[in-house]
Amino acid sequence: MTQPTIDSVSFDPYDVSIRTDPYPHYRRLRDSAPAYYVEERDFWLLSRYDDVNRALRQPAVFSSAEGIAVERIVNLAELGLAGAEFMSEIMISKDPPDHTRIRRLVQKEFTPSHVARWEAEIRAICDRLFAEFAARNAEGDADLTRDLATPLPVIVIAEVLGIPPEEREQFKEWSEQVVYLIGGSIDPSLQFGAIGAAIELAEYFGRIADQRRKDPGDDLVSLFVRASEGDDALSRDEVVGNCILFLIGGNETTTNLIGNAVKALLAHPDQLRRLEEDPALVPAALEEVLRFDAPVQGLFRTTRAPVDVDGTTIPADSRVQLLYGSANRDERHYPDPDVFDITRHPRDHFAFGGAVHYCIGAPLARLEARVVLETLLRRTRNLHPTGESQLNINVLVRGPRTLPVGFDPAD
Repeated sequence: MTQPTIDSVSFDPYDVSIRTDPYPHYRRLRDSAPAYYVEERDFWLLSRYDDVNRALRQPAVFSSAEGIAVERIVNLAELGLAGAEFMSEIMISKDPPDHTRIRRLVQKEFTPSHVARWEAEIRAICDRLFAEFAARNAEGDADLTRDLATPLPVIVIAEVLGIPPEEREQFKEWSEQVVYLIGGSIDPSLQFGAIGAAIELAEYFGRIADQRRKDPGDDLVSLFVRASEGDDALSRDEVVGNCILFLIGGNETTTNLIGNAVKALLAHPDQLRRLEEDPALVPAALEEVLRFDAPVQGLFRTTRAPVDVDGTTIPADSRVQLLYGSANRDERHYPDPDVFDITRHPRDHFAFGGAVHYCIGAPLARLEARVVLETLLRRTRNLHPTGESQLNINVLVRGPRTLPVGFDPAD
């Protein structure tokens, strides 16, 4: 195994100083070690656009079956996650043809045209949340993450899954904890705390699934339960695992997309002014945000055969992180990649993964983020930061944990 170096500087994705602004470090990876082995963590990093693209299009070589999290699924069981079987049954942790079978069952629920039916409800939810956001702004205590970016996706995905309103607060707590199990926290204590949350969440969805068998509705859990019958039947673990997948995917990713969007616009006031002058640019602005500061910085695969990357051999059975955040800033693919330009139209970014594992919930995330930005443009003036934003401390998921802001009401 050839071990590359980066100008004799090591790269540790768990280093807090790197997580604060990983992009200069990504550039050094791309230039000096496009396939880099993190010896202390025993996994590899792929950082260039073409290499990530190639890996995404070769699921037989870069397998998802060991899980897409930092830890292999088998290691989660060893950590004490009893009943970790459901982690191996989620759609994103399967290779074709099993992945294809599960995805086919729910694909139609998340097409852009089908998701569009949620727009009026999402706008109503956003308007209700904005009223509280505005009241806190009047008191000098508005936080975009706490007041809009966090609650909106929770409410929406809870409704999609059919979770009662009175259980949403617990629902969100579980989601926030379990994402550390998947993403690998820089603080190990948070990852161990996530184990109990994962067990509780799996038990919860198991109970909900049993209820839907007796009294089905038109929610996503009922869809999964109905799919547990027939030729392409889902197992109980598949039902539970995919409920958890949609909770986290429909919640944490969207929260960080919204937060990253507002943070990027505040950091680039010329682009914010341009958007204020032409709100029709909101969809394009969101695509640039996804490229510029992806909410999911990269997911893992396991190699099924040796792989050569620019003269470096990655052995079979190696854990490899596909660095979406780095690929999206690769100057070999995007001109001036460190420039934030809302007119760029980068529709080929990897913020939602790619190929067979392209995020099925992407249309819903885009819709929710668009509604929030359009609401802010319509109802605020002079949006500005009022304090320092704090980032989350997850290795895979990137976004502001706090984002204090102020504004003048427009209505």
